[in-house]
Amino acid sequence: MWPELFTIAGFPLRSFGFFVAMGFLVGVQVSGWLSKRHGTNPKTDVEHIPDVSWYVLIGVIAGARLAYVLVNLPYYLEHPGKIFMIWQGGLVMYGGMILALTLGIWKARQLGMHIWQTADYCLTAAFLGQAVGRIGGLMVGDDYGKVVPDTTSGGTPWYAIRFPDPLPAGSAFPPELAGLAVHATQPYMTLKALAVFGIGMWLLPRKKFHGQVTCLLLMAYAVLRAFVETFRGDAQARGGIYREGLTPKDITDKLTELGVAAPNGRIIDLEGYRELLRQGTAGVQAELLISTSQMVAIATFTIAAILYYRLCKSPSSALKD
Repeated sequence: MWPELFTIAGFPLRSFGFFVAMGFLVGVQVSGWLSKRHGTNPKTDVEHIPDVSWYVLIGVIAGARLAYVLVNLPYYLEHPGKIFMIWQGGLVMYGGMILALTLGIWKARQLGMHIWQTADYCLTAAFLGQAVGRIGGLMVGDDYGKVVPDTTSGGTPWYAIRFPDPLPAGSAFPPELAGLAVHATQPYMTLKALAVFGIGMWLLPRKKFHGQVTCLLLMAYAVLRAFVETFRGDAQARGGIYREGLTPKDITDKLTELGVAAPNGRIIDLEGYRELLRQGTAGVQAELLISTSQMVAIATFTIAAILYYRLCKSPSSALKD
C-alpha cells in the first residue's frame, strides 16, 4: 500500500490518480498501434485517436464517479464537498465504461471513422489501460475483498493480502480490517482486465465482422466482473440486494449485542471485532445477494449479446475484402 508516491512543493502525488493517468496513456498509445494494424484508414485513424481518447477520458472519469456517487447517494447528500475528490478513490468502472463508449463512439462518428471497427481495437486497448489503472486501487486499498479466516498455519493464503496496521495517510481501506487477510480483489481485477485484453488481441485478426470484438469483450468483462464481485468485502459501498438478515442494520444490531460496536455502528472493541473476523464468525459483516455491479453485468451481457446478433446480420458491419 502506497497512497502517496511523493510530495512536490507540499502537494502529494497520489498513487490512485497517477495509475489512472498511466492507464489512460497506455490505452491511447496501444489504440494508436492497433489502428495501424486493424483500421481501414491507418494514417487518418491514428491521427484521430487522441481526439477520441479525450472524450473517452471524460467519459471514464465522469461516468465512473457519477455511478459511485449514485450508489452512495445518502452519504454524498450529507457530504457534497467530497463528490469531486476522486483522488481518494471511489470509481465504479461500469459507469465509466458505459459513458466512455458513448462519448467515444459519438466522437468517432463525428470524425468519420468506422464506428464498430474503431470500437473493436480501442476497447481492446482500453482493457490494458484498465489493468494499469487498477494498480491504483491496490495502492490506496480501495475495492477491497472479504476477510479470509485465519488458517491453522497462521499464514496468509496465496489468494489473499494483508494491509498494514496502522494504515498510511490517504488510505481508503477500513482501519478496522487493517492487518487481517482479505481477498486480493484489486489484483484479481487487474488480472481480469489483462484476460479481456488478451481475448481482444486474439480476436482482432480473426473477427468475422466489425463489432464482434466489442460485443465479445463486453460479455467477457461482464462474466469476469460478476465473478470477482463475489469476493468483494465492501458490500455497503457497492450497494445492491442484501442477503436476508445480513443488511448493514442487521450487522450493527448483532455487533452491538456482542458488545463490539455502538448502536450507530462504530466499532468500540477493535480487537474483539477483528477476532470475530479471524474466526470466520457468521453474521458480522454485511453480505449482498446480488450487487449493483452484478445487476449491471447481467444487463451488459444481455445488451452485448443482442448487439452481437444484430451486427453479424448487418451489411454495414461486414469486413471489406
